[in-house]
Amino acid sequence: MNLNFGFDFDTVFTEMMESHGLRNVVILGHMNPDGDAAGCVMGLAHYIHTNYPEYHALPYLADTLDKGPKKQIGEDGVFRPFEVPDQAVLERGPYGVIVCDTATIQRIIGREYFENAAFSLVIDHHASDEGYGDVNNTFISESCAENIARMLSPELLKKAAEEPHPNAADYLYMGILHDTDAFARAEVSTLRTGAALLEAGVDHRYVMKSMLTQTLQDLEKEAMILSMAKRVFDGKVAYVYVDRNTAEEKNIGYEDIHPISGILRDCEDIHLGFTMYEEAPDIWRCSFRSDIDWINVNELLLPFGGGGHAAAAGLRKHAEDPRGLLQNILDDIRRLTAV
Repeated sequence: MNLNFGFDFDTVFTEMMESHGLRNVVILGHMNPDGDAAGCVMGLAHYIHTNYPEYHALPYLADTLDKGPKKQIGEDGVFRPFEVPDQAVLERGPYGVIVCDTATIQRIIGREYFENAAFSLVIDHHASDEGYGDVNNTFISESCAENIARMLSPELLKKAAEEPHPNAADYLYMGILHDTDAFARAEVSTLRTGAALLEAGVDHRYVMKSMLTQTLQDLEKEAMILSMAKRVFDGKVAYVYVDRNTAEEKNIGYEDIHPISGILRDCEDIHLGFTMYEEAPDIWRCSFRSDIDWINVNELLLPFGGGGHAAAAGLRKHAEDPRGLLQNILDDIRRLTAV
C-alpha cells in the first residue's frame, strides 16, 4: 500500500510537531460529518495515539454524525470526540491542527481551533478545496480516508490495527465504505487500499455494521420522502424539496434527507438526484449526486457558492426565495446538459 501520492504523512506530521515545539494536535472534520469525515478524524487520532505516544491527539466531531458511524464511535475505548477538546490541555501551550475531508474554512467544525493553531495541516479530496492551511494536501478521489490510508506508513498502520476494535485501520476502512457506498463507486486504487487495510487487520463484517443501521421505521420514512420526488427533463432529473413546515409536519430531519439524493441518482433511469432541505429559517442545505458522464455537479454548484466532486457536491445557502433558487439551478442544469 505504498502509494502515497508523494506525500508522507509521518514526515510532515513529525516536522510540524517538532519544529513548532507542539505536544497537542486537534483533529477536525466538517459540519454534519459523514462516515468519511469521521473515519479520517478517528483513524488519524488512533494512528497518532498508537505510534506517537509523546503527542496528545484530540479528535473533535459534531454529534450530528450519521447514525452508523456514530454507533461505531460509541464503542471506542480511547476517545470521546463529541466532547469539546480539553481547554486545560490546549491552554498549556501552542498546538497543531489537522483538518480532514473539508473543502472550505467555513465548513470546519471547531473552526476556532483551526484559527488559533500554531500550525495547520489540511488533507482533503474535494475538487473545490480552497487550498487553505499551512500545508494543504488535496488529491481528488472518491474518499478522503483512502488518501489518508495511502499516506501512512504501512508498518505503523499495521501496528495501529493491532489495537482493539475500532482502531485506526477500522476507521479508515469505514470512511472508504461510506463514501463509496461499500465500494459501489470505487476506482482500482480504492479496491487496492481496501484490500491492504483488510490485510492489516480490519474486520470487514464488524465495520460493515456501521452501514447496516436502518430500521423498518427508517425505511417507511424513506419511502415517504421518496414519494415526494419530482421528475423533470424527461425524467432524467429527480429532486425532493422540503421546507420547514413540511419537515416539522412529517418529522423529517437532516439525517432522513441526507441519503435521498444518492438513492435517486442510483436509479437506472435517473442521471441526477438532488434534495433541497430548509434546516433553519431561510437556510437551505442541498445535496446533489450525479452520473458524471451526464453532468458535473461541482461545476453546477460553484456559481451558487457550493461544490465538491464531479459526481457528489453540496450547497448550504441563505435563500429568502428558495423557489427562485430551485429554478436557477434547473436553468443551469438545462444549460450544462442541453436537455
